[in-house]
Amino acid sequence: MSGGILQYSATHPNVQIRLYGEGTPWQKLEEFKEWKPDGIIIGSTAPHTINGISRLGCKAAVFINTVPPRQSGIRHASIYCDNQAVAEAAARLFQTKKLRHFAFVGSRAEDEWSIERGRHFQRLVHTDNTTFASFITSAPRRTSHHNEISMLAKWLAALPKPCGVFAACDIRAKDVLDAASDSGLSIPEQMLVLGVDNEEFICRQTMPSLSSIIPDFPKGGYLAAETLVDLIRKHQKLPLLHYFGVKGIVERLSTGDANGSSRMVCRANEFIQNHAVSIRSVKEIAKASGASLRILQKNFKTITGRTIHNALTENRLQRVCTMLRHTVTPISQIGELCGFSNESHLKKIFRQHYGTTMSAYRSKVCAEYENPSMTNCRS
Repeated sequence: MSGGILQYSATHPNVQIRLYGEGTPWQKLEEFKEWKPDGIIIGSTAPHTINGISRLGCKAAVFINTVPPRQSGIRHASIYCDNQAVAEAAARLFQTKKLRHFAFVGSRAEDEWSIERGRHFQRLVHTDNTTFASFITSAPRRTSHHNEISMLAKWLAALPKPCGVFAACDIRAKDVLDAASDSGLSIPEQMLVLGVDNEEFICRQTMPSLSSIIPDFPKGGYLAAETLVDLIRKHQKLPLLHYFGVKGIVERLSTGDANGSSRMVCRANEFIQNHAVSIRSVKEIAKASGASLRILQKNFKTITGRTIHNALTENRLQRVCTMLRHTVTPISQIGELCGFSNESHLKKIFRQHYGTTMSAYRSKVCAEYENPSMTNCRS
């Protein structure tokens, strides 16, 4: 979401943004007092943080996934993740797998956003021909994490199989995978598991790798910044409650289908993600997927809508863009570092994909993030 906020400031030269991500909430507020911002975007639920906003002298505040105080003393709005859209994405994915049994595992603290996701998911998948179950920890504050995983393992073992299990967030989905392992359950053969947030440091390291829904965080951040500026300038009209939706789903091994085709493609995609720079031929990808090149090519195209070669090229181009944005590495060296052996070929396909040259792309990004005229509206 910080990226979306910065994107707004980059396209609005009169807006200056400062991000505070370290220290306690109270320390952050003390630093804000020195800067005297016109507005604040806040995601903290700490009462003393929320109560302290009115003392900053801000004209407006936008709260992210947080209930605003009843008497804040300033104009405010709220931005929430659309939990119905999240549940719809989960339901669509599991329904394409032709499942009849579904389950939901909520957050350990039974947060309102988690309850809402579970409620929508149940409404979307539960019919006369399906079964549905929810796991909600009883007395979460008095139950150790170890004991709760044991409870979860017994609950998962008792579910009818095969079953699609939707977890409120990625860290909760990891709990499901751990509990399933303790119960000796096979994933995805007996149970398909889906999380939310696409936290790659979690999703790629689980066994098997975790499929996850991606909320549109950049859009949410952009909307938060846009709303805050409107509030500061008194342009904001009702409603003062906004939502951001879902960007997509990254399907990994935890939701592969029973006949193995999705698992094959997931393995290939993971290999591309982790080894794109060093891959020399698509045969290496086929070998990593455990299938022949002909079978992988057929299934890869059917499931992803693109060829293996296109997927590899797009991954490498994303790496190129990242280096252009965040490093000063000479353009002549970037291609080799990102897996392209021919510089002229890279320049050609880069222009085809992005409609500009690599040098122009880098210059544009630098101009957006180094604009010295960002002085009028501080948030």
